[in-house]
Amino acid sequence: MENLVTIEHNQPFTTSLAIAEGLGLQHASVIRLIRKYQSDFEDENLVRFEIQARLKGQWGGGATEIAILDEEQATLLMTYLRNTEKVRLFKKSLVKAFFRAKSLLMTGQMGLLQAQAILYATKEQEKANASMHGKGLADWKKKRDALDLAIQQVEHQLQPQLTHFDQALANH
Repeated sequence: MENLVTIEHNQPFTTSLAIAEGLGLQHASVIRLIRKYQSDFEDENLVRFEIQARLKGQWGGGATEIAILDEEQATLLMTYLRNTEKVRLFKKSLVKAFFRAKSLLMTGQMGLLQAQAILYATKEQEKANASMHGKGLADWKKKRDALDLAIQQVEHQLQPQLTHFDQALANH
């Protein structure tokens, strides 16, 4: 399981979908739990909800609502779940993934974060230039594709990899 914890804008977070998939739960159940206790989750920060398009055959197609959770919110959610062996192992992995993400932010990974910020800024500048001049759309598309690829590569390097949970599950 990759990308349990993701880093964006120098902040680690996870999603309700990553938690549901990691625990083998229905995502709708996890969202219902978050909605039911939303005020608990928002003591410090608001829970961000996003709609994600689903590919046909992926959770039934259509779109689904995803909750974006910071470390505190994800930890609280985990305390609301029954403490089965699988949940306990997942909790350990989630905690480790958040610690790893924070460690990456505080160590040598800062250069990657700076590179990511520069790539995003460059992409926005190129986009603005292309729209202002109205020509050079083909050049913009090439630059955009190259920048998107570079951004994707940097973000892949930034993502904390979660292997302990998968290994622990295989041993049980």
